[in-house]
Amino acid sequence: MSERQRILTMLQQGNLTPEEADRLLAALENDPNEPKTEPPKAKGNADLLRIHIDVKEHGEQKAKMNVNVPLGLAKFAGRFMPESARKELDAQGIDLAGLVEQLEHDLPDGPLVDIDVDDEKDGTNAQIRIEVI
Repeated sequence: MSERQRILTMLQQGNLTPEEADRLLAALENDPNEPKTEPPKAKGNADLLRIHIDVKEHGEQKAKMNVNVPLGLAKFAGRFMPESARKELDAQGIDLAGLVEQLEHDLPDGPLVDIDVDDEKDGTNAQIRIEVI
């Protein structure tokens, strides 16, 4: 186990405060013996946009969408999306058209958007996941 992992484990177990862990991790950055972690590598230009939206109100399915869209067509994906799915994206502050524009640049691996909403007040459950593949 690396020193970094030990510090994070101690933080998780409550043996260190976040401030103490931060100071120790900062000190490790200056330690020439500690292996450096590399930032995620860019995937290059995206080929497909995977969109998963699942919206339920009071247990009743309101919208469900699972689609892989070629990036060239992704800017039009919003036109074919159920209205309730569009509303949920808007409510979460997700601009699908703006996101697609950014896909022309290098992207890190992993999901671009990963949101789970469980609003007990109005009985809404929503899952939104958008990733580049």
